[in-house]
Amino acid sequence: MTAVTNPTVSRRVVIVDDTPDLRALLRIALERAGYVVVGEAGDGRAGIDVVREQRPDLVMLDLSMPVLDGLEALPPIRRLVPDGTIVVLSGFGPTIMSERALARGADGYVQKGASLRSIVESVNGLVDGTVDGTRRGVGAAAGTPLVRPLAGGPEDGPADRTDEGTGEGTGEAATVDTRAAAPPVGPHVSSWEALGMAPVGVLELADEPLFRVVYANSVAQRLLGTEVSPGSPLGLVSAELAGLVSHHRLEADASFEVALETGRARATVRRTGWSLCVYLDSAVDDVALLRRAIATSAHEIRGPVAVICGTAETLQLAPDLSQRELQRMAQSMARQARILDGITADLLTAAQIQRGTLRLDMQPVALRSLIEGVVADRYAVDLVVEDDRPVRADPLRVEQVLTNLLSNAHKYGRPPVTVRVYAAGDRICVDVGDQGDGVPPEFRPQLFREFSRARSAVATGTGLGLYVVRTLAEAQGGTVSYTPGRPCGSVFTLSLLPA
Repeated sequence: MTAVTNPTVSRRVVIVDDTPDLRALLRIALERAGYVVVGEAGDGRAGIDVVREQRPDLVMLDLSMPVLDGLEALPPIRRLVPDGTIVVLSGFGPTIMSERALARGADGYVQKGASLRSIVESVNGLVDGTVDGTRRGVGAAAGTPLVRPLAGGPEDGPADRTDEGTGEGTGEAATVDTRAAAPPVGPHVSSWEALGMAPVGVLELADEPLFRVVYANSVAQRLLGTEVSPGSPLGLVSAELAGLVSHHRLEADASFEVALETGRARATVRRTGWSLCVYLDSAVDDVALLRRAIATSAHEIRGPVAVICGTAETLQLAPDLSQRELQRMAQSMARQARILDGITADLLTAAQIQRGTLRLDMQPVALRSLIEGVVADRYAVDLVVEDDRPVRADPLRVEQVLTNLLSNAHKYGRPPVTVRVYAAGDRICVDVGDQGDGVPPEFRPQLFREFSRARSAVATGTGLGLYVVRTLAEAQGGTVSYTPGRPCGSVFTLSLLPA
């Protein structure tokens, strides 16, 4: 790799990202550019500890991580290195999550999937202070500015009054306080622009008899079937919607169906100070649901693709890599390819379920060897086999089920992750347990539904994994269930019939 050198003295770096393969690539790229990587971590909490110990000049911080995500880790890291440079790693372009990260103390962001050379060039500019107020995020579309912290301190901008759902694929409408918001000025990407990216219609109304429109994003205008200008009375845009909003305006969180110009939609009304926010979602063909599914699936695919592309770039431009580094990169590409295969398998399986074309090849399956194959070089687990009898199942589908459960345990839980095979009545059961926070009680009824994902600061996943797990288990005559771990964590139990 042709080094992008830093003309100033070598700076100390900590890399915080939950993908070891990506950390390895960033380490190689940064060290060849003259930086000294003094520590790594795989989650926000461990990242805080490493930063506290090393006090680096530069922190590369992923947003989406288990245990403690990047947004939660940012303020304490900023307090630990007040004069350091914090660069956020984002799987998306300049959306609300990047704005929130900057509002919490980050100096800039680079987009996963950009070339390693361009990432290093951007980091150099941020570290040296040569990037001014029009600085850009690496990998963003040409002409797209990088968001900057808003005036008033790290916790005061509209970004902190914007809920997760308008940003990076959380899949839920957000409550937005627009009292201090204003149309974007200069190079900033404001909450207003972020709302324009929301996967549902967002309509802000002045809380007065005419319900004059303050703001309508592009999805809202499409559902309303007309171009809506600020100041327009809602009754002239949609008389039925105006009547229903008037009827429900005093309720804390009203939801109802409404007939719009383009068809029926579900509307949710929430109060935000002096205004009302109306969220419009298609109630006929679930267009918004599909849009969110595509967005979150694309995000999940982007991570492995970024690692594979970065590995290919490194192999092409760095002929002096050691045999050990070459072997590690080959293993990295294989791991990420398997992750991609798992994502595409879930998407294909979900489509087969919907079309009724799911096929199974039922045969005796030895669970011990199958589990050992799944975890090899991918997952660290404690395996306990109390019953070694084979089960009657489709080996490829059981592998898909266990891969999803193990991926969830490592993504959302905490180690140690345990896999226990045992007999329960006339069934052979497989428990996959972790020591994380567990599933929130309010979300458990939705746990195995299609496209369901719990709300979190930085949501990840396609929302298909557990839906696929449940459907495949039932198709093989089995079941899957969830129970809270003791004293903490989650336990997912797959039960199958013995062969």
